[in-house]
This record gives sequence, structure tokens and C-alpha cells, in this order.
Amino acid sequence: MDTDETPAEMVVRHVLEGEKHIANQTALIVRLHLLGLPTEDAQHLLQYFCQLQAQHEEHLHRISDECELGLRDNRAISSQQRFYEARKVIQ
Repeated sequence: MDTDETPAEMVVRHVLEGEKHIANQTALIVRLHLLGLPTEDAQHLLQYFCQLQAQHEEHLHRISDECELGLRDNRAISSQQRFYEARKVIQ
């Protein structure tokens, strides 16, 4: 965590990094399959990545909801906006 990174920014970073990990793991599974190599362990790891991603996304939604209710600093809202902009670039 950057010293200047807010908790909301950290969650946004985790979600973005998680999307990259899932995409990379999915591509790895495809390559292994095409080579006729076992994919079971890689698929289990992908499932774990997906579970973590769901937790990170839930955390992001909770922070967003807290901002809307005034329970959290509005800097989290700008973090979420940057998240959606960054997600567009990745896709």
C-alpha cells in the first residue's frame, strides 16, 4: 500500500490487479490445454482467484455505499471513478 493510498484506492487497485490475474490464469489454462498438459491445478488456482475477486468487488461496493451514505470520505468516490476509467482502458 502506498503511503498516500487511501483504503478505497487500495481496494480499487486490488480489483484491477485481480482482473489481470484472472485473465492471465485463464490464458495459461488455455495454453496448457492446447499443449495437452494437465490443467487441474491451474483451474483450482483460477477458482481461488475468482473467490478473492468477488471479495474485493464486494469490498469496493461496500465502500461506495458508505460514501453515498456519508459514512466515508468522498475520496473513495473519486477512487471508484478512476477504477471504472481504468477498467475501460484494460478492456
